[in-house]
Amino acid sequence: MAKKVKKERNLLDLIPEKLCESEVNEEGKVIILAPRFKSKLGRKIFEPVVKNKYVRIHLDEVGTFVWNEIDGQKNVFELSKMLKNEFGEKVEPVYERIGKFIAIMKVNGFIRLKEKGD
Repeated sequence: MAKKVKKERNLLDLIPEKLCESEVNEEGKVIILAPRFKSKLGRKIFEPVVKNKYVRIHLDEVGTFVWNEIDGQKNVFELSKMLKNEFGEKVEPVYERIGKFIAIMKVNGFIRLKEKGD
C-alpha cells in the first residue's frame, strides 16, 4: 500500500480568506464577530436565549490593517510587504508577527488558508 506524501506548504504562499463577519468601532479598529456557537445544535438550542450570538474580538491597529487587506486574493507574503510598508520597523520581525497573527486567526476559525487556484 502506497503512503501518502504530505506536501509541505509555505505559509507565505497561502491565501487567507475570511470566515467571519466584522465591524469597525468608533476608533476605526476592526471587531471580528465570531459565532458564539459553532454547531447547528448549539445554535438552535442556545442562540434564542443568549443576549448576543457573537463573541466580539477587538483587533489592534496592526491586526485591523491585516484583516482589512484579507480579500481572498493576496497571499501572506503580499500582506507582509503591505504591513511593512504601512508600519515600518514597528512590525519587525514582520514575517514572525504576521505568521503568528494568521495562525491565531486560523486556529480560532476566523479565516481559512487556501492555495492559489483553490
